[in-house]
Amino acid sequence: MTEMRITKYPEEFKKTAEELAAAYGPEFHGCAQVVAGTLMEILGIVNDQVLMAASLFAGGSKRCLTCGAISGGLIVLGMKYGSCKHDDGTEPEEPVDPAMELIDRFINEYHTTSCCELTGFDFRDPAQFQSFKDSPEARQKCTEKMSRVCGWVAEIISRRDNQISS
Repeated sequence: MTEMRITKYPEEFKKTAEELAAAYGPEFHGCAQVVAGTLMEILGIVNDQVLMAASLFAGGSKRCLTCGAISGGLIVLGMKYGSCKHDDGTEPEEPVDPAMELIDRFINEYHTTSCCELTGFDFRDPAQFQSFKDSPEARQKCTEKMSRVCGWVAEIISRRDNQISS
């Protein structure tokens, strides 16, 4: 799917992102890698180093911190809209922060960003991590969140790209 089609058909982009994230769960290592890998594939971004880096955000960075699905979404939004300093050393102004939009939407839906609170498992404990891996129900809850985050990121990208091209 090319960038032009993504902007022209935002509902198709969202649906594809949600469906691929749901299907890719077993192929990647953790929520961040599923979300980043799914969206990168749709956007035509090939970067194995980014996918390797995303793997370390699984399980709330292995410490039950921020949900990896959010981290994966932020990685992709950063690849698209992240800022760099201007040649004069000043930072560009960001009128609407896509990161805040994603995080606010997640909190509104799930009331927390904590991996431990969302899963009910403490991934710092090897026995609990194994229990999570052995629980299809727990993994399905995470897959649902990955799919939702991919859809939200697709919406953010479609809307922002439509504003930019208008």
